Amino acid sequence: MDKVKRYIPYLLLTGLTLFFCWMFVGRYGIFGAKVDWLSQHSVLPDYFRQQFYATGKLFPEFAANLGGGQNIYHFAYYGLYSPLILPSYLLPFVKMSDYIMAVSITGLTASVLLFYYWLKSRKTDTGTAFILSLMFLLAGPMIGQYSGQIMFVDYMPFLCLALIGVDRYFEQEKSALFTVSVFLMIMTSFYFSIGGMLALVLYGLHRYFEQREECRVTVSTFLIDGLYFVRPMFLAVLMGSFFLVPTALALTGGRSKGQNISLATFFVPQITVERFTYSIYGIGLTTLVITVLLTGLLYRKIYEKVLTYGCVIVLVIPVFTYLLNGGLYIRDKVFIPFLPLLCYLIGIYLEKCRKRELSFIAGIVPYIITTIFVYIARNQFVSKAIGKSIWKVLLAESILFLICYVLYCAMKRYHKETKEILMLALPSVICLAVTMNTFYQMKPDRYVSRKLYRDVVGEQNRQAVKEALKDDDGYYRTEQAGSDDENAADLNRIWDVEQNITSIYSSAYNPDYQTFRQKTFGLEEPFRNGMMQSVSKNPVFQRMMGVRYIVSDSDVPGYTLVKKCGTTGIYQNKDAAPVMYATDRVMTEEKYKKLAFPYNQTAFLEYAVVGEHTESSDQNIMTAYEPVSLKMANNRTTGGAEQKTIQQEGQKQILFLRFRVDNAHPNKDVAVWINGIRNKLSAKDHVYYNENKIFTYAVPLKDGEDNISVTFGKGKYRLRHVQAYLGSLPERSELLYQSEIQVDKKQTEDNVIQGTIRVKKDGWFITSIPYDKHFKIYIDGKETEIQKVNTAFLGCKIESGNHELKIIYHAPGTTTGKVLSLIGIAGFLLVLVREKRKQKNTR
Repeated sequence: MDKVKRYIPYLLLTGLTLFFCWMFVGRYGIFGAKVDWLSQHSVLPDYFRQQFYATGKLFPEFAANLGGGQNIYHFAYYGLYSPLILPSYLLPFVKMSDYIMAVSITGLTASVLLFYYWLKSRKTDTGTAFILSLMFLLAGPMIGQYSGQIMFVDYMPFLCLALIGVDRYFEQEKSALFTVSVFLMIMTSFYFSIGGMLALVLYGLHRYFEQREECRVTVSTFLIDGLYFVRPMFLAVLMGSFFLVPTALALTGGRSKGQNISLATFFVPQITVERFTYSIYGIGLTTLVITVLLTGLLYRKIYEKVLTYGCVIVLVIPVFTYLLNGGLYIRDKVFIPFLPLLCYLIGIYLEKCRKRELSFIAGIVPYIITTIFVYIARNQFVSKAIGKSIWKVLLAESILFLICYVLYCAMKRYHKETKEILMLALPSVICLAVTMNTFYQMKPDRYVSRKLYRDVVGEQNRQAVKEALKDDDGYYRTEQAGSDDENAADLNRIWDVEQNITSIYSSAYNPDYQTFRQKTFGLEEPFRNGMMQSVSKNPVFQRMMGVRYIVSDSDVPGYTLVKKCGTTGIYQNKDAAPVMYATDRVMTEEKYKKLAFPYNQTAFLEYAVVGEHTESSDQNIMTAYEPVSLKMANNRTTGGAEQKTIQQEGQKQILFLRFRVDNAHPNKDVAVWINGIRNKLSAKDHVYYNENKIFTYAVPLKDGEDNISVTFGKGKYRLRHVQAYLGSLPERSELLYQSEIQVDKKQTEDNVIQGTIRVKKDGWFITSIPYDKHFKIYIDGKETEIQKVNTAFLGCKIESGNHELKIIYHAPGTTTGKVLSLIGIAGFLLVLVREKRKQKNTR
């Protein structure tokens, strides 16, 4: 009977986890958020799986299908070797998005149960452990991020296992569980594993001094014991080097810019209420955690002090935030790995209250300070949707906790058996359940509706892509286009391993390609996040990048409908450039840089741009597009945005339009739509500020169309330096695309592209694959010097004649990483053998 009772809390916690998943998320749609889940966390693992099925390689190096072609380790963060993702390779019949939802809910449940098990192993009272586990479950980032940016939390089961492993290390002198758990944490989310390991170090110090409470600790013994303690983590890092080394080198190549932060601010304590309370991008508990940390500063025992002071220092000194964020910015998300420790500290606090180890004054003063702090910090909240109301909720909450403490002390005085969890911890659980669901980001519009999910992952999209690729022997790209929401969802979506796209959304990327899109060429930026490089509606870019097919539910200007798959059409543009070709029709990069808008775009349809000083082909392209003036036809207001129709003077095929946006309210977004093409300038304080101050459009026009629709988004801003040009795009240039490569699709996979080409004249081999110095090009088996062409893409010189051509990409660091991993595995096995021998000798 006792064994049955032991499992009841686990069953209850499982049931409550599923219930709160439904209440917070499931009743609004699927268990997935619009932000990142749909365009990164659920699609990139599917791409990894597709690559594995196509190549059989567990260690890929190149993602030819994404962003024009990129180092695969630019996407490693999204589960390339995650122990949660790899089992899906055995389930080809399960949609990856469905699998991700299932594994997320399972991982969340496992985290809660392991956390409860850990507390119980630390001799925590059953009721207290249960309430703390609910608090852990309901903390902001748990359900909030398990259904959103999964990599923020999916390491949590392994972090809880590692905490159990630390206990086993000190109690049984066994390090296997500790090492394996840290290794799995790294494989799951290397970014957050750093914060996780720091949390483990603090907990290790706590256990170390707890074990030696009655012993004298010298500096030398402390350092030696410390080296032994970090050895399991060091071995785990070594074992994961096959993943970490190439990922680290990929991150140094290109990633999002960080905030400009002065050196002085690194060491000035920064205490924000939002870091601790409710936010899904922070620790996400109630104000009780602030009270507990303040109270912990008064503890007398060294092992309690070291944990409390360690947490306080890490949480309030900005340099730790900056370093844990990889030197990019100061954001609270890196403290999510400290959530189990802080819940554990709350448990220590409750135990002290139960044992009457705190005086009434020492207990009540932290509650008062917390209440005053919340009121003083009422203007700190940066979450615009809830900033005006959440501080009032927090103030009311802190006053409630103060009252509960006073009542608890009064009842404790007369009733010695009063259960402290009911008076001190249960209000936090209730506040988390109510406030998270009512005020803070657990909103219907945050999550993917079932309709949008069906539209995005519908099988007719896959069928349409396969149909488009089936009968085409060339090497071109196939995009998927729809509404802004659908385009955001499809940023990294690949339906077939032969499908190649230009869009990309990743925290790391090829810097030359990013610069080309944003600065050199000047594409429209429809999203406030500068890393979200969407499928473009610019017809020049589409042709230049070889986008021959577009799959869409609506007509695509410049493309011809060739087939229907249900409601989804396959649209073709035969004028699209091949992804790889040879030509002698070139323009020097020096001359290209002198071209004004729109010729800086259209030049790529008539010339290849090369860096070397060479004789440029003769043709005047500066007369192809005429400057025009625009005049306002009518106005109307829709949904707070002002919509106007601008009449063109003339009837041509493409309207090129560009203007500068001066935002009078830099802390707010600005958006302008031209014929449905959106450009957005994000608020300057947005962490991924897109810097899109120049709005550029290339608007396809139907025959006879002389009006365009302009929708001005909300805000106060001025448009300056308006430039408008009309003209027709040239037909496909056989002078430019003189020799197209014939790709051998059987030999082309993973990091190899192979084929033959018949070059008519000595010239240049041009591709629209982003340049990376780790490419190698072999012509007839002989390595050729690679060069950057069209300012950002891979190319080389080539002579006339028939050639066999092979392009190979090697991700830097892969060999070194594998060697270090073998060393780590050997070291781990050696430690296991020594520990086993030591235990045998002590028996």
